[in-house]
Amino acid sequence: MTERFWKNLSMVSGWLAIGVFFGLAVFVSSLEIKDLDLWLHLRMGHWISHHWFVPDFDVLSCTIFGKPWVNHEWLFQVLVYQIQSHFGFDALITMQSLVVALMFVVLLFLGYSKDNQWITVFTLLMVLMVYQTRFTIRPDIFSLLFFVLNIYILSLHINQRWAMYALVLLQILWTNMHGFFFFGPLLVGLGLVAEFIKRRVPLPWEWNTTGRLNDEEYRKLKIVFPVLLLACCVNPGTIHGALYPLKVFFHLAQENKIFFHHILELQKPVDAKTIFTDKYFHYKVLIILSAVSFVFNRRKIDISSLLIWIVFLLFSLAAIRNLIYFAVAAFLVIMVNVISISWETLVPIRFTAPKFKFITGIMCKAMIIGWMLNFGLQISSNGYFDFDTFHRKSEFLGISKRVYPYKAVDFLIRQKINGNFFNDFNSGAYLLGRTSPHIKVFIDGRTEVYGAAFFQEYMKIWQEGQVKTFQSYERKYHITGAFLNNTRQQIPSAVLKMFYSFKNWTMVYLDEDAVIFLKQTPQNKALIDRYAVDLKKWKVRPLDLLGLGTRPVDPYIFTNRAYILETLGFDDAALLECKEALKFSADYGPAYNIMGKIYNRKKDFKKAFEYCRLGAMYTGDLQTKIGLAQAYEGLRNFQGALAQYQKVLDASPRDVSGYFGKARVYAQMGEEKKALDMLQAASKLGIEDKVDVQRIHDIINDKKGAAPKKKH
Repeated sequence: MTERFWKNLSMVSGWLAIGVFFGLAVFVSSLEIKDLDLWLHLRMGHWISHHWFVPDFDVLSCTIFGKPWVNHEWLFQVLVYQIQSHFGFDALITMQSLVVALMFVVLLFLGYSKDNQWITVFTLLMVLMVYQTRFTIRPDIFSLLFFVLNIYILSLHINQRWAMYALVLLQILWTNMHGFFFFGPLLVGLGLVAEFIKRRVPLPWEWNTTGRLNDEEYRKLKIVFPVLLLACCVNPGTIHGALYPLKVFFHLAQENKIFFHHILELQKPVDAKTIFTDKYFHYKVLIILSAVSFVFNRRKIDISSLLIWIVFLLFSLAAIRNLIYFAVAAFLVIMVNVISISWETLVPIRFTAPKFKFITGIMCKAMIIGWMLNFGLQISSNGYFDFDTFHRKSEFLGISKRVYPYKAVDFLIRQKINGNFFNDFNSGAYLLGRTSPHIKVFIDGRTEVYGAAFFQEYMKIWQEGQVKTFQSYERKYHITGAFLNNTRQQIPSAVLKMFYSFKNWTMVYLDEDAVIFLKQTPQNKALIDRYAVDLKKWKVRPLDLLGLGTRPVDPYIFTNRAYILETLGFDDAALLECKEALKFSADYGPAYNIMGKIYNRKKDFKKAFEYCRLGAMYTGDLQTKIGLAQAYEGLRNFQGALAQYQKVLDASPRDVSGYFGKARVYAQMGEEKKALDMLQAASKLGIEDKVDVQRIHDIINDKKGAAPKKKH
């Protein structure tokens, strides 16, 4: 075969790899709708479209109604509302796929090189793997597109007459779409800093010569920077709207740090425990590859690329939601550096023949194509059983049936329930999207509007079930309903017990997705009379096993209800739900965990151990370890109990059950010092449980009375 043949084959295989990549990008971005905040955006889009203005105050919540609110995402909200109302929810998914594809097209134009096709495709693939964790229909997807378009224009077309107009238009759109619009002026500012360094700071790099400096580009950047700053003010809040993201940023860095502990996307992607794990593997790969590319190209480093790399690496290390911005920056850095690196510098002399280079490229592209096809086939089978239709639901297209408490909200809509509702944080946006203005929520995802102090008060109610805190808000905001979501999380036992204990509140709905309580008011009387749930008469709702056949399912609907029933003390009903779950899946660990917990409480430790053991075999989560430890403790197998409680602490060092469990066991073994050490360790973490502390001291005192401690 001639050299020309291998060269052409290499080129064709490269374009084939690019085609497969874009097919994969469109497919992966066609995920079903599962984002929580989308529903808030749809509701505000509806409100703005019908009122024809963007409010500068809250109109959705009962707790912050009328409070100043800079809605910097209003344009996105109107866009998604109009698309959804005219073309349906699948059209929103199509919109996302188009935006994602366009972003990658721009990246391809920025980084494509016919001599390094496989490197381009591989790096784009790494970016896609990072991006897929953010495929939710939110303004972020447009923000990333604007980010890439800005870099494209600044890098390749800044000297064109149309560049200024394009950048200004993009900046205005960005300013009214997403709070990261300040990246526009930031990118220009980094370019200015880079040009200044080139001219003023002596560096031993090849490009740092007068001949390589572009004064025209420098002049254009100086003009563009203030113009983009002015463009940021083209929003309903003008200068206040332009400064709002910076205000939020500084608040998050100060008193609002609490949100970083409770909201996943605001948490750090890398810490001491995860740095050497495969968590966010592709992100870590991009860090390494981009850093190594600077090393190989150390004598021709582009200072603009270096500054962008440093800034967005630091930005990404601050929060998970920022990873994709670094991924894009890393792609650009790798492409810039690879272009400057010759094939001969990377491989031994005997392998530098053009034919070998082309064959190597073909093999690399073939492997990448194979990996992409295999990955696409694997995820195409992702799905779950839909208990409503008794059919499998794909994780692509449509609205998720596993994320939203849609049955409970259907109940609210069907019964035309109105009022101010207490709700969990995760339910706020969904409730707004489907029930506003009839129901006003207690809290939703707009953390910057509610503030840290209010969020802390909310957590006292949601996690701790503080009665006084809730009742003060109940009186102040005339709360007449409570919506407790059980889909994405377990409802904390404290808040469940709190509402159930109120004499003037009644449970009117209990299912696998949520629990709803209504306050006994004249407005709610007819609803309560008709729908009050009597847990003493609870009956399991069996499903059609014959219709299911041999298909494997995850019978979570039974254990979700069982958890609520067990928490409220209706153990027999909970056991029946668990047994029904095991009919569908005999190896379903959550059912065994709940059964073990119930029998631990009944002090039937032999049965508890039997079920906890099965739970440990099939799931092995934290609750399983706690239940198994308690069963060991009840059977007076203290070494087994200590081993399990230690596993609890290894998995979750701040877990109260591990410290108090070990303290109890040591107390029962007569090892007073070790028991008190465990109590002290718990107190240093700010963990208090007066009942358990008293119990441990009682055990120690009983041991002393039965057998006085020997003096040494």
